[in-house]
Amino acid sequence: MAPLLNTLDEDLSARGHYEFLADMLPRDYGKQVTDCLFLVGDNCAVNRLLATRMGVPLVGCASHRLNRAVQADMKQHEEDLATVQSLMVRLRTLKQSAKLR
Repeated sequence: MAPLLNTLDEDLSARGHYEFLADMLPRDYGKQVTDCLFLVGDNCAVNRLLATRMGVPLVGCASHRLNRAVQADMKQHEEDLATVQSLMVRLRTLKQSAKLR
């Protein structure tokens, strides 16, 4: 969850995320940052530093890993996918798709 930026001096650094969580968790959920057991996210530097600062393990996002695996697998079909994409763009109009009936 990315923090909302309320002022110009706020940022999306690990420190900014930590401050956001330290403010939001007690206010909205009655919990403290120390109640967190793990952090789920991709392996970017901000998430790694935030997990370290919170003292919890960083768990990789399964959806992110699945997306990367599918993209790697689909590389071999890149040419076919581009052809299908081109066809779908041309068939967006009702008139063009009616010609196929």
